[in-house]
Amino acid sequence: MTMSRLIPMVTLVAVGGGLLAGCGNKSYTYEVALQVTGQGSAEVTIEYPTQPGNSDNKKPDSTPKKTTTIETLPFHQKVLAAGLGHVSVSAKSADGKPVGCAVTIEKDSPITRDGKGTVQCDADITESTDN
Repeated sequence: MTMSRLIPMVTLVAVGGGLLAGCGNKSYTYEVALQVTGQGSAEVTIEYPTQPGNSDNKKPDSTPKKTTTIETLPFHQKVLAAGLGHVSVSAKSADGKPVGCAVTIEKDSPITRDGKGTVQCDADITESTDN
C-alpha cells in the first residue's frame, strides 16, 4: 500500500470512531407517571429528581423536588424526572378511606400499593433504568 492510500484510510478510521463514541450519550430524562386512587380528597406528596439549570439532561446529578398538595381523587400526573434518584408518591386520605398509589418510570412495570388512609409508592431511577 502506498503512503497516499494509507493516510486517507487512517483518517477515516479516526473520524468514524469519534462519531460512534458521540452516539453513546445517555439521556437522564425519564417520564414518570404518578397516580393515587380512591374517593374524596387526600394530601398528596410527590418527589422526583430534577436538574436545576441543566438543559441538556446529560448528567446523572440531581436534586430532589418535593411538593405536597391537597387533591381530589383520583389523581393522575406525569412529570419529567431529570437525573438519577428517588421517585415517590404518597397519599393521606382526608377521611381515612382506602387509597391506592402507583409509580411508573418509563418502560418499567408500575409499582403499586393499597392501604387504608395512608399509602406510599417508591421507586429509584438508576443507571440501569431504561428510557
